[in-house]
Order: sequence, then structure tokens, then C-alpha cells
Amino acid sequence: SRGRSQKISPAQIRRLRAWNSLDWALYSHFNRSFWREAEKFGISRLRREVAEIRRRREFLAGRCLRGGGPVPAQAIPDGNLRPFQPPGGGKILGFALQEGLGKEERELCGRMALPELPYKDLLEREQFGAKNGSLG
Repeated sequence: SRGRSQKISPAQIRRLRAWNSLDWALYSHFNRSFWREAEKFGISRLRREVAEIRRRREFLAGRCLRGGGPVPAQAIPDGNLRPFQPPGGGKILGFALQEGLGKEERELCGRMALPELPYKDLLEREQFGAKNGSLG
């Protein structure tokens, strides 16, 4: 999650669209195919399942996260849960766990709060084993 975004000019918007034209084409293709599949699945059924996922996410955020949502990286006491901050970029927000979680709850909540790069490394270790994990 990123903090507040900066205002960008119309010229910057045009350049971003040109630079990201392939990304936009891919997004458009998969967005259309998503909605075709959503129609087959049933829009009302999809809405019910999305509502259930949101309800569960809110419950877990309230149980697991200090403040119930994202916080600035410097406010996260556990260094393993602090997201990478790219030099010169916007500040990336992360998640701080509630105090007093039991061992199992802390493990579950910690996995859900893990930033993207450590989570990718965890998935690689689980899928390919410790020897075949990330090079970096």
C-alpha cells in the first residue's frame, strides 16, 4: 500500500500511458476475459462471495492488525514485516501486528501481513525447497 499520491500533470499522464501501453493492453484483455467468466459464474453469486471475503478480511484485520489497517513502515516494530522502501519513491505502507497474539494466531496474522518480497521468498521456498529459492 502506498501513502497519498502526488498530483501528476496531463503531460505526465500521456507519457505514462505511452510507457504502459503493453500493460494496458494486457489489462484490457484480462479484464474482458474476467467479466466473461464472471457472467458464467453468476454476477449475484460473485457479489455474495466478494462480500463474504470482505467480511472475513475486516474481521481478520481487526483481530490481527494494530489499528486495523496499513501504517507507515517506521511504525512497524517487527523488521520482518516492514516493506521495502524504494529510494526516491513514495512511502510504502505495511502492517503492524496486534500485541498479545498467541503463537498460532501470530503465525497466521504474520503471514497475511508479510510484505511482497519476503512473501515471494516464502512461496519459492515452499514450492521449490530451500536450495532452489530466490537468488537475492
